[in-house]
Amino acid sequence: MMADKPTTPFPRLEGGVVHVFWIATDLPPAGLRLLEPLLSPAERARSDRYHFPRDRGRYVAARARLRLLLGHYSARAPMEVEFDTGPFGKPSLRPAHGAGHIQFNLSRSGGVGVIAIGLEDDLGIDVEHIRPFDHVLAIAERWFTAGEHRALVALTEDAQPTAFFRYWARKEALVKSLGRGLSYPLNQFELTPEGLSVEHVTVQCDGGTHSRSIVPVPALFDGFVAALSTAQMMPTVRCWSWPTD
Repeated sequence: MMADKPTTPFPRLEGGVVHVFWIATDLPPAGLRLLEPLLSPAERARSDRYHFPRDRGRYVAARARLRLLLGHYSARAPMEVEFDTGPFGKPSLRPAHGAGHIQFNLSRSGGVGVIAIGLEDDLGIDVEHIRPFDHVLAIAERWFTAGEHRALVALTEDAQPTAFFRYWARKEALVKSLGRGLSYPLNQFELTPEGLSVEHVTVQCDGGTHSRSIVPVPALFDGFVAALSTAQMMPTVRCWSWPTD
């Protein structure tokens, strides 16, 4: 696994390489007004259903920037990018836009989002805002394996939230790469406590055996943790903050 910052924007996609973009989603009203026209009617309708303006703005920023990136990679105007949705809700590019079989995945947490784009199937990415919260151990006992729960219990109370979200980001990235999201039980596979290097995991899903790599993604925003999962054994990850201004 390699992580770096490309010297030029939008480098060419290559097999075995995943591009990860960190994006800020807390934008001023003027910035959101520039992005809103890029959304589809369905996306605009969904944005209008958010009760709080901050949540609406974060959704608009993430979806519009996803369209800008996919528009570049598929040589389409952002408004012309169309999506299909899998049986468990995972979006994909509609085949007409799949030049080079472009795959993507989006995650957001707090005021930050991450977008993974590559040529390989089965991409999953997750970002989590590290923050203290109540009942860390009870939630871990419900969602994680017994071994993972014990690893959290052994930590100091101050260290538990960071470790919890590092587990969660890696686990959710994997189940997103399966196309199942949280419909797949997170306690069906066990991860190392540290999560600082590539992990290889084999899971049973839909009557078959699936091998996945889980890659820690360098954090370009303080207070966040992110992970990528793919069927590639040793993917190269190139990540940067976008846009740069």
